[in-house]
Amino acid sequence: MLYQDMLEVTEKPKRALVTVIGITNQMDYFNQNYENQQQISGLIVADNGQDLFILTEYRIVENVERIQVTFWDETMVDATYQRHDPSTGFTIVKVDKSKLDEETRDGLEIAPLGSSYLVSQGDPVVAVGSPVGYSDSIAYGVVTSVTNKISALDNEYNLLTTDILGSTDGSGILVNLDGEIVGIIAQSYSAKGNNVVTGIAISQIKKLIENLSNNVSRAYIGIRGQDVTEELSDKTGIPKGVLISSVTDDSPAMMAGMKEYDVIVKLGEQKVETIKQYHEQLGKHSAGEVVTVTAMRKGAEGYAEMTFDVTLGEV
Repeated sequence: MLYQDMLEVTEKPKRALVTVIGITNQMDYFNQNYENQQQISGLIVADNGQDLFILTEYRIVENVERIQVTFWDETMVDATYQRHDPSTGFTIVKVDKSKLDEETRDGLEIAPLGSSYLVSQGDPVVAVGSPVGYSDSIAYGVVTSVTNKISALDNEYNLLTTDILGSTDGSGILVNLDGEIVGIIAQSYSAKGNNVVTGIAISQIKKLIENLSNNVSRAYIGIRGQDVTEELSDKTGIPKGVLISSVTDDSPAMMAGMKEYDVIVKLGEQKVETIKQYHEQLGKHSAGEVVTVTAMRKGAEGYAEMTFDVTLGEV
């Protein structure tokens, strides 16, 4: 693929990219006020006619006094915090469209989100945004893995790993050759000591983006877990289900008495064998509801079934 073709593929996604700046006022040694700024890529994911909704990382806007967003034509305006997801570290900030002039509005794009389920090992991708640590940079490479996963609160996400050398501070998007966004670069999930560009698969966070944009909370129990497949069960004797790898402090799971190494087999009346099924079932409930979780716990005589009445929390 020629470099020129690659640039053309990224033209539309680039217009959906912005720079998000978090500003705090601090005092120096001489009691002089100065501004501390941090910045990162953001992505315009929705437009409701009045506001633009921008996906970015919460760490940049956490506890700041002012949020600013720079658009494709260097126009800079103030933004407001909407909601964040503690599990992924993503947040939505919004910009009032009336603050933008017509030319800026006409030139921007809403992110063309593709399907990460169609991405295979060996597929070419373009990293756009700040993949190498400085803004407005582009890098080209291939997807080396689509099977790596990260454990998150009551969920797990697939990672798209590439062979593109990036920065630990890198951010931005992964774009396929159709100009569609298939991943959000999240270098905090890159393997330790390894600076290759890594992204969270876009298809798995579309619902999350929608909920954050609409300021909708979700129910949570507060575990991280992994699937016990049939093969793993046969090898280890652990029952099939979701093996709890950790319980979040002060979470509904902890309050109900759930522990690390318990194996969740049912949520309410529904059997769950994978973290995906568990997450889907949890999504059908609301914060404040009491849900019975059935799990297997290992004792002196092997595994025994236990039930926990969990009052769902809210994130």
